[in-house]
Amino acid sequence: MFNVRRILLIGVVLSLVFTVSFSSLAIAAEPVSKQEVSSSEKVDIGVSKCYHWYHQIISEKPLYLNDGETDTWYDTVKGKVVIKWNNLIPIYNSLNAELQANNKVKYEFTLVSCESYSSDFIKGTFDIKKNGVLVASNIKGQLYGLNLSEGEYFKFYSDDMKWHFSAYITDRIDGSIGICK
Repeated sequence: MFNVRRILLIGVVLSLVFTVSFSSLAIAAEPVSKQEVSSSEKVDIGVSKCYHWYHQIISEKPLYLNDGETDTWYDTVKGKVVIKWNNLIPIYNSLNAELQANNKVKYEFTLVSCESYSSDFIKGTFDIKKNGVLVASNIKGQLYGLNLSEGEYFKFYSDDMKWHFSAYITDRIDGSIGICK
């Protein structure tokens, strides 16, 4: 039992260190140009393989949503989307989209695992809940348009094109750090 608590405590501490470190570095960080990577590669930006990048997008202005279960299209959507991804610690890549359609139906999209990612996209598997009930589990899909500026919008589509949401970027944090392993 002690080992489980110790591992849990270490995970929480690492998560806090990661969040604080990457959030505070965003002010002084420079953007990275070439960033495509699979989940097991380092990024080569032409300077050194010691540079790692991170991004965070926040949207408080969802645009559209399509329910892949009922094929219902919603143009009145409220909610918040937070996407975080980096190439240093891929297990911290995340999507949390809590969307409400027509003030009634609540959806939650979460990233389960990443297949590949860059500054512009995240390709992986996703879970989707509708009113708290899991309606789509481990579906393949892609978030793209993630490198656009504030005011532009990004999209999510499942590979079968049944599920979709899009949202305006209302805030973003981007940067790179030099860490050699």
